[in-house]
Amino acid sequence: MKKLILLLQIVPMFSFGQNVQLTTNYQINHFRKNNDKPNVIFIMADDIGIGDISSYGAKMITTPNIDQLAKEGIKFNNYYANGAVCTPTRYSVLTGRYPFRNKKLNSQNWVGDQLIEINRLTIAKIFKSNGYSTAAVGKWHLGFGHNSEPDYSRTLMSGPLDLGFDYFFGLARNHNDLIRGYIENDRLLGIDPNENYRKANKKGDKVKGLLEERKDDEVNALLTERALTFISRNKNNPFFLYFTPTIAHTHITPHKKFRGISMAGQYGDFIQELDFYVGKIIKLIDELDLFEKTIIIFTSDNGGQLKDHITAGIGLNLSDDSKGVGKKSKSAKIVAKKMGHRTNLNLKGGKGSPFEGGFRVPMILKWPNKINKTVSSNRLVCSADFFKTFASLFGQQANFEDGEDSFSFSDIFTDKKVNNIRVDVALYSKKAISYINKNWKLIKYNNDKANKNQLFNLKQDPFEKNNLMTKNPQKYKSMTLQLKNIIKNGH
Repeated sequence: MKKLILLLQIVPMFSFGQNVQLTTNYQINHFRKNNDKPNVIFIMADDIGIGDISSYGAKMITTPNIDQLAKEGIKFNNYYANGAVCTPTRYSVLTGRYPFRNKKLNSQNWVGDQLIEINRLTIAKIFKSNGYSTAAVGKWHLGFGHNSEPDYSRTLMSGPLDLGFDYFFGLARNHNDLIRGYIENDRLLGIDPNENYRKANKKGDKVKGLLEERKDDEVNALLTERALTFISRNKNNPFFLYFTPTIAHTHITPHKKFRGISMAGQYGDFIQELDFYVGKIIKLIDELDLFEKTIIIFTSDNGGQLKDHITAGIGLNLSDDSKGVGKKSKSAKIVAKKMGHRTNLNLKGGKGSPFEGGFRVPMILKWPNKINKTVSSNRLVCSADFFKTFASLFGQQANFEDGEDSFSFSDIFTDKKVNNIRVDVALYSKKAISYINKNWKLIKYNNDKANKNQLFNLKQDPFEKNNLMTKNPQKYKSMTLQLKNIIKNGH
């Protein structure tokens, strides 16, 4: 630890604009050799609420492998995903920026257009410039190409490979999307050479031109195997793995091996399947003797979906012995709730909402070489903060033009103070921006009708039952002004 602290004290100043290309000057390494560099495995689940993990309070679902990370690392109790839906949070994680700074995200143009500019600094570029092998495996959901839905029958114009990743394997969006196949690097796999490819559509017409349509209930098993392969191939080199399974996004389609194993129906089965895959990663890291030099992070992209939501016109493709999983997926969350499961505990709202249930998600960080005891942190942290936290591993703590909304929380595991600690956070949902400053929370709706906006004191009212906007107009006014300044200027 003393070695790392000393290295972090030697902090050169850098300035990176949006159009700056990486140079050898950027590739300054504050670790003496590659063997000193910690591997980083970043696991971001899909639509997992804070009440879906047993170490956070789940009673009907057990997640022993994720709980192991919490027992041996840091469990964050005040962590926020920057978006209440999938894509905005993924943007924040990789760029260190609030989602509303991206005009395309703000217009909700998420279909095919790549949402991160090629010349923008990302956490993957930070790792790659410091000698890491980098991979993204799983759900991408940040677009390929430019301005429109890409032609998946051809080489994709741009994507993860242009943003700092050496390798990509996964899905354009979800395990039930209309593409119906896997993408490796910049090509859709399994295209039939004798037939023109055409994606499925919401009218019910099936995909054409694929040799075999992927099976929805087998997607996450394959994604995990690809993640494990990347780890094994890079066991002798420092690596960064951005692993994004599709559990527990709808449809609820647990693999046949996991059906019936939980006390919360097939929704619980799906989450316990995810825990199994996390366990496989932990086991492999241990077998490769990489345990003490690997940072493992587990989190989610947004709060849990409260109701079953089946995308119109998208049919399921399941393994032969599906045993009614397709039918049951239509009511999986309702069934789980009836069985006593609360995906967001008692928090108000869920996925897509501007309330706490839309943003408060699990976040666990384990670094055995630096964290040797169980720690529970109430520190305010959000998904944008990984950008500067990862940068600090290499002594790069300048005021980035990129990552302007990111705050490093590296002091938690380095014992070295950071200059700025986050005291407020802005959160994006489709309908509003939620702004939290200390104990207060403002919900500012997009239509800017003051009578719809809300103000809560989270310390006194954590479940957001009492709107104090009219009772405390001065606080409402000051919070509104603070939010406007953040939107205009950033941090």
